[in-house]
Amino acid sequence: MKKICLLGATGSIGKSTFELVKKNPDKFKIVGASGHAHFPELEIIAQEFNIPHLLNTKESFDYADFLKKCEPDIVLNAIVGFTGLKFSIETLQQKIPLALANKESLVAGGKLLMQLSQENKTPILPVDSEHSAIFQCLNTSPHTDFKKIILTCSGGPFWGKTKKNLEKITIAQALKHPNWSMGAKISIDSATLANKCLEFFEAMHLFGASKNQIQIVIHRESIVHSMVEFPDSSIIAQLSPPTMKLPIALALNFPKRENYNLPRQIFSNLDLSFRTPDKKVFRTLELLEICTEQMQNFPIVFNAANEIAVENFLNEKILFSQIFDVLEQTIHETKLENPDSLEKILEIDKNARVLAQKFIRKL
Repeated sequence: MKKICLLGATGSIGKSTFELVKKNPDKFKIVGASGHAHFPELEIIAQEFNIPHLLNTKESFDYADFLKKCEPDIVLNAIVGFTGLKFSIETLQQKIPLALANKESLVAGGKLLMQLSQENKTPILPVDSEHSAIFQCLNTSPHTDFKKIILTCSGGPFWGKTKKNLEKITIAQALKHPNWSMGAKISIDSATLANKCLEFFEAMHLFGASKNQIQIVIHRESIVHSMVEFPDSSIIAQLSPPTMKLPIALALNFPKRENYNLPRQIFSNLDLSFRTPDKKVFRTLELLEICTEQMQNFPIVFNAANEIAVENFLNEKILFSQIFDVLEQTIHETKLENPDSLEKILEIDKNARVLAQKFIRKL
């Protein structure tokens, strides 16, 4: 039985994890969990699952001490946003395997995390459905270099819309993803395709891929979660129904593959489609090209500006289409820097947020 420390327990990944554990009590036990804004909700859940250790991240806390009390076999980091980075770092420093659902950890601190993982011989197991898929595809050919990673993208709720269509998008429309049930931040990121940009940065770090080795394709059905092309021209894909419980289970129980009582794919009358994304409508993809050309501090700036823009959109302070403007202006006003330490990463993140907020005030 795997003993799990679940960070960000009241979010969508946390809720999927609780459902998975409930159906598989012989395989998983949650020994520690953290909550932030919805900590009272976590206290109620903790009684049902008999979780001995809880961490309220709205109050002062010592995460290192919390980990020592929990003694987990693995940490699942499902915290939303840049704040998840410090938890990922401490987990790897304590040599505890990290199941990572917090995209921003790798986007902002990918080089640092991969170095810690290698030095401490501690694995980072991806929980994003796309990176889990790539991980599985590469695991079938562990001694073969890949030629290309094909990162699939549902296209969100506004695939097929024009730039003009996006000017009048409401919050309710942006939150209505066609295939996945997610929290507000990631739902908006999926609607702007910023989510796919963050995943692009992640893939570069996790799999040592160059920008030219990753291709984004629109796959509306969300059945093929990603693919890998090999030098011999063969392509291996991972397919499953759109549920986060599978990548969660795989990461928590790796390398075992067992029956977790999950939905199974039915192939009768199944049509799969793949299309090229429209970079002119979804300008996040144009900005992605600028960032991957430069790298260094640009992924940190992209993430910080995006978090500020999404927060302001959800608070009805800017329009949906202006999320792209805030990202664009912040990136274009940023100078190239080397994020060679956690302190420098924090400084770059802070400065980018201030810059993004300045542009928002001018809109």
